Amino acid sequence: MKRIFIGSFIDSEGLKKHYTEIKKDFSGVLTGSWVKPENFHITYKFLGNVEDDKIEDIKNNLSECINKEIETQIVVKGLGVFPNLDQPKVLYFKVEENPVLTEINKYVENQMASLGFKREIKKFLPHITIVRIKEVKQQSFLEKIKKYEDKVFFKQKIITVDIIESILNPKGAVYKKV
Repeated sequence: MKRIFIGSFIDSEGLKKHYTEIKKDFSGVLTGSWVKPENFHITYKFLGNVEDDKIEDIKNNLSECINKEIETQIVVKGLGVFPNLDQPKVLYFKVEENPVLTEINKYVENQMASLGFKREIKKFLPHITIVRIKEVKQQSFLEKIKKYEDKVFFKQKIITVDIIESILNPKGAVYKKV
């Protein structure tokens, strides 16, 4: 059994210096669990714990897009939070709306529904998680978020869609392509 999601890794080198800057800038403002840059990704669908034999079915059902280079223009601009600014639990890099990513998400949702996975109710919001927040100094946090709202951090022209295993351990998750 493996903990699985469908996603696209993002070029961590392109975001690393911005990540370092943000980590330093927010250090006195929040505490939390920071994502390692090599784990930066966009999630299309989290599947959870999946039996090994079902992973083959997933690969077959996603054969149109899995492990293929897809040309698009990913623009990483500004910062956002989940669930909201009043109770931030996750700080992330925003990914500008992109019809290619939306189509990939729809395709993945449809293909996974045909295998019995539950459809996601929430609207697809492409993002790249930076930190899972434990505590935050609210006023300072809001000022920092605003500072980055128009900053273009990174652009990427090619992505691949992967089946990714999430291996949880005390030092943070490790993600690897299946």
